[in-house]
Amino acid sequence: MYSGGMVPGRAHTTRRLLAGAALALLAWLAFAGLAPASGWACSNVEMIGVRGSGESYSGNYGMGTQIAALYERVKARKPGSQTLQSYGLEYPAVNVAEWWKAWDYFFSVWEGDEHLENRVKGDASSCPSMKILVAGFSQGAHVVGDTIENLTNNNDSSLSHIYGVALYGDPRFSRDDTTVARGNYSHEHWGILTERGNYSSKINNRLGDWCRLKDAICQGFNAGDTEHHEYKNYEGGLFLQQGAEMMFSHIGW
Repeated sequence: MYSGGMVPGRAHTTRRLLAGAALALLAWLAFAGLAPASGWACSNVEMIGVRGSGESYSGNYGMGTQIAALYERVKARKPGSQTLQSYGLEYPAVNVAEWWKAWDYFFSVWEGDEHLENRVKGDASSCPSMKILVAGFSQGAHVVGDTIENLTNNNDSSLSHIYGVALYGDPRFSRDDTTVARGNYSHEHWGILTERGNYSSKINNRLGDWCRLKDAICQGFNAGDTEHHEYKNYEGGLFLQQGAEMMFSHIGW
């Protein structure tokens, strides 16, 4: 009989198992020290899409139908040697067509601002060589525009990781920011929520702000209607293709 209650063979097996577990734990800790702190994978390019008011987070990469169509163009152009990942921003995107929810619009935008800024900063910190593309439609464009303004106003270093920004139907579209204003908009009108100031020279060379003629959201209800607030199929997706081409020129695709 053995006083320890364990025969020698079993004792050796137990020690080997414990040693193996310890080595596995050390290897995991070493890998964790090298892996992104955020836990997400790093690719050559990430496109962040921000959906518009009332668009579902389910399907369309979490980006909504309009921006998903832009992402499809980017995805189709990806070289075989490059990796691309998508990220649909999680935020309420309240449906302003339902009047009882419209009061929550700015709370929805502010939550989107916070989530998007955190995502961009997280990407820049965890994946410093990754190129970031950002696009937003309608309420999503409002979120993207606000976030870009916040990053530039704070002189945040993560801004240098953003290689392309495309906005569509921004409620704060500015007809006067001619460096970034795109589309066939009327120069007599601006966004329904008043026009924002000009974008900073730190980003305006890689940002496009598209507004469609008679789009009530980026031109005002006195200048159009919501039927024109659609870009996916307009002129075969012309403005989406222009946004994609702008992005390609900066990421080298």
